[in-house]
Amino acid sequence: MAKKKPGKKSPKKPPRTWQVAEPLSELPDPHVLDEVMRDFLGQMAGSNAPGTPQGQAEEIMFQALAITDKRKRASLARKALEISPDCTDAYILLGELAKTRKEALEFYRQGVEAGERSLGPDYFKSQTGQFWRLLETRPYMRARLSLADVLWTLGHRDEAIAHLQAILQLNPGDNQGVRYVLAGWLLNMDRFDELACLLDEFDEATAAWAYTKALLAFRRDGDVPTSRKQLKAAQQVNKYVPDYLLGKKPMPREQPAFYGLGDANEAILYTGSAMGGWKSTPGALAWLRAAVPKSKGPKSRQSKPQGPLPLVQKQLLRLPQEFDVWQADFRQLRARTESGGELVHPWVVIVTSRSDDLILSQSLVESAPTADLLWDQLAAAMQAPIVGDAHRPTALQVHAGEAWEVLMPALKAIGIEVEVLPTLDQMDVVFEELESALAGDQPPSLLDMPGVTPEMANGFYQAAAEFYRSAPWRKLGYESAIRVECDRLESGPRYAVVMGQSGLTFGLAIYDDLKVLKKLWSGRMSDDENARETVALSVTYDDDSGITDGDLKAIEDYEWEIVSPEAYPSIFRKERGLSMRPPLGWELEFMQACLRAIPEFVARHPTDNLTKYDTTIRVTSGELRLTLSWADA
Repeated sequence: MAKKKPGKKSPKKPPRTWQVAEPLSELPDPHVLDEVMRDFLGQMAGSNAPGTPQGQAEEIMFQALAITDKRKRASLARKALEISPDCTDAYILLGELAKTRKEALEFYRQGVEAGERSLGPDYFKSQTGQFWRLLETRPYMRARLSLADVLWTLGHRDEAIAHLQAILQLNPGDNQGVRYVLAGWLLNMDRFDELACLLDEFDEATAAWAYTKALLAFRRDGDVPTSRKQLKAAQQVNKYVPDYLLGKKPMPREQPAFYGLGDANEAILYTGSAMGGWKSTPGALAWLRAAVPKSKGPKSRQSKPQGPLPLVQKQLLRLPQEFDVWQADFRQLRARTESGGELVHPWVVIVTSRSDDLILSQSLVESAPTADLLWDQLAAAMQAPIVGDAHRPTALQVHAGEAWEVLMPALKAIGIEVEVLPTLDQMDVVFEELESALAGDQPPSLLDMPGVTPEMANGFYQAAAEFYRSAPWRKLGYESAIRVECDRLESGPRYAVVMGQSGLTFGLAIYDDLKVLKKLWSGRMSDDENARETVALSVTYDDDSGITDGDLKAIEDYEWEIVSPEAYPSIFRKERGLSMRPPLGWELEFMQACLRAIPEFVARHPTDNLTKYDTTIRVTSGELRLTLSWADA
């Protein structure tokens, strides 16, 4: 057989070396990119030539945007405006560098006016619908969006919304993503019809749109089949959103740089922008929580309760019976433990020897124990007690209850007499000690503080509920302080700040010192300085996870008003340093008066109304006379 001639081997190619480009440290400023494109297209069209004032101003702004030194950038922007007062980008840059929002507001207004002059009224008539696609319109569009944003933060909500709606008319393609901001603002202001139209106009399969539709349906109609259908559809669009909204997963410190439809990054971005809408809607988060399947978590080691099976009864009858009186009881604890990512109040079953003062058996369960589980606990105490030898007692003392009635025949069959008592003295002591041990070093509850009575606390909870329902944060911007004078304050006025404009924390903070507050707003105060210098009395709203067990029990016992599961008011006094404590009696009444007076003041007095507002608030100890005015007045 002839051998196959070996073919010529191809020479080996040298290994290819890939030259990796050095990654960019940061993306170029979009303003710079626009300037480059405008310069290129302007030269082609012969407009804004370097010799014209507008062209010279744009050249200077190109230099300003290419450097990082803030002072030099501001100086170049002012130089550009000296050459051409219609240079919109210069106003935008000065607005971005402004020290206060009010300063920024004026720069952005001037920027919008400059853009309108530069483009001209005929341009708006002929090019509406094409803006942003035309590069010369972009400075104007950026200025108007910045103006809307600062108007919103300063409390001019309707004007801010009008600007966003106008931007969408000029550019229906919405290259700036204005629709997402507008949706949140319309929801915040209860302008539901306009929001519904916006959602229909941009019908898209994004988390922002799907969950906004669900929340809108809930705010309009509550928990009904149509709103549940919307929520289910939203979960199909992005399944990760509920975990972030409900706090089961922590939000990252920095926003993700990119996202994909339906992924966790999209959920993070949506939650960061929409949390305020969910938190400010009474019952919304509880509604969402009920719709999300509970995480299974690790399998429980406890087997299914067996109950009084004949075989078990025979085994127990073989045990020796000693004269011993037992007590058995089950109670739900005030303390909370984590289960499936949520805090729950567990149930505890305890069996004790009344005769020997011993705990014989105990177990912790998530739900109210059944008769079968109680039997198993008693059987465990007889067969394998924590202390002592296995035996049957002669008597068992219990509270009245259906579960014990079910077990009485089986207990009688093994020779144990059941005695139903109105109180179980030993159990009361055991459960009280258990509660104290589980509570640990919790801060004192409201009723533990000097001067605080149940009637006084009830007045506070009512005022806190009214304040939350009135939602004064919807009418106010950031950095708005209310001067509060009170006839009982000997150390001068206080300065109240309504919280909730960002949608993350709702409440009211009353500061002792306006200078410290303004320093805090300026951003010139470090965290250490804030801790050392800030003194304030504050109320914040959240779920019950931040409420002490003692306060939770008092809320239940006295039936103090809670608006929704997300609106438990937590009040504390922050002293200099990191020291915090519940309020004293007079502080609680002062906060109650402020909670009642401030919503009315905000409704009647816009921030440019400098007149004072006098009111008298009835509290438990009598009357408090308050005088409110804007701190800048």
